[in-house]
Amino acid sequence: MAQSLMRITICSPATGSNFFPCGKIISRLIQVLQNEHVLFLAPRRTGKTSVLLYLQKVAPAKVVFLDLEGFDHPDLWIKSMINALGDIKDEIWVQKLKSLKNFMPRLRSDLIEIAEANWEEKANNLLKALNELNEPVWFLFDEFPIMIDNIAHKHGTSLASAAMHWLRRVRQENVESSVRFLLTGSIGLDSVLQRHGLRGAANDLRRETLPPLSPEEALQFALRLAGDNQIPLSEQVAKAYIDRLGPAVWPYFIQLFIAELQERAANPEHGHDVAVSYQAVAFGEHNQFSSNMWTRLRDIFNDAELDIAQKLLKTIASRDKGVSLTELRAQLPELDEDDFSYVLDVLQHDGYLFEDGNAHLCFFSNLLRDYWRRKGHL
Repeated sequence: MAQSLMRITICSPATGSNFFPCGKIISRLIQVLQNEHVLFLAPRRTGKTSVLLYLQKVAPAKVVFLDLEGFDHPDLWIKSMINALGDIKDEIWVQKLKSLKNFMPRLRSDLIEIAEANWEEKANNLLKALNELNEPVWFLFDEFPIMIDNIAHKHGTSLASAAMHWLRRVRQENVESSVRFLLTGSIGLDSVLQRHGLRGAANDLRRETLPPLSPEEALQFALRLAGDNQIPLSEQVAKAYIDRLGPAVWPYFIQLFIAELQERAANPEHGHDVAVSYQAVAFGEHNQFSSNMWTRLRDIFNDAELDIAQKLLKTIASRDKGVSLTELRAQLPELDEDDFSYVLDVLQHDGYLFEDGNAHLCFFSNLLRDYWRRKGHL
C-alpha cells in the first residue's frame, strides 16, 4: 500500500499521515502509564497535542483525551470525563458497557441529581465505577494547568486546592486501579501551583518531557514534507536551515520552513537564501510559537516576577552563546535571590531556557532568541 502523503500543518494538530512519528516518546509514555500517573512537560507549539492524539490511537487501553482550557469548575471537568466515556466508539468497549447495564445510566444520573457543589461525590462515584469495570482507562488532560488557574481565579484557591488534592488522593489511594491520568498544558503546572500557594500537590506525578527532534529526525522530516508537497529542497539546504535553529528543533519549525519555501516557490541553494528564509520564518506572521512565548509571560508571572523574567531574558538574548549563572547574577545584583531563582526555574521548565554543556544559560531555540532580540530592540 502506498504511503499517504504528509501535508503542511501549521495551525492545527498534525494527525494521521501528517503526524511525524515520535516513536521514542510514544513508547515511553505507554510504558510509564501502565504503572504511573504522568505530568507531561512540553512548551506550546511543540507538538504535544499531536503526540497525545496519536497515543490515543495506539495505547493498550481505552483513552479519553480532553482539552480543559475552557473549564473553570471541577464539576465541569468531572462531567466531561463521564460524557467522554460514553462517547468511546470501540465496539468491544460498547459491548462491555452494555453488559453492565447500569454503568453509564448510573453515572449520567449523577450528572443530574448531584449538585455542582458536591462535585467530589460525582468524582468518587466515577472512579468507583471505573474500578468495578476492571478495564484500563487512561485520561489525557490537555491544558490542565490552565483549568486549575481558571478555578483559582473564579472561585478561589480553596476550590483549586480541592481539585488538586482529590486527584492526588485518587492516585495515592487506588494503587491497584488501572485508571491512569496524564496531565499536560502550555503553561507549567508547577508555576500555577506556586502562584496559588499549592506547592506539593503534584510531587507524586512521574515527569516526562517531550524531547525536540534529533538532527537526523529533523532532516528526515524536512525532506519528506517537502517531497510530499512537491517542493524542491536539497539535503544541503535543509541541513543549513536546521543548523540555524539551534539546540531545539520541533516539527512546527520545520513546517514553517517548508511553508515558506512553498510560498516562495523556489529552491534556495545558497547560504544567503537560507538566511532570508530563516528570517522570514523567525519574524513572519505564521511563527505563533515565538509570539505566544512572548505574551504568555503574563500568564505565568505576577507583575514583579514578570519584570525579573524580562530582565533575565533580555540579558541572555544579547549573547549568542548564552550567559553563565554566575555572570547573570552579577549583572542583575538588585534582584531578590529567591525571586531570581524561582523565575529562572520556571523559564527553564517552561521551555524558554536551558543550560548547555558549558554551563551557560541559553534560549532553547534560536528562533525564539532572535524573535526576543527584535521585540526587545536588542
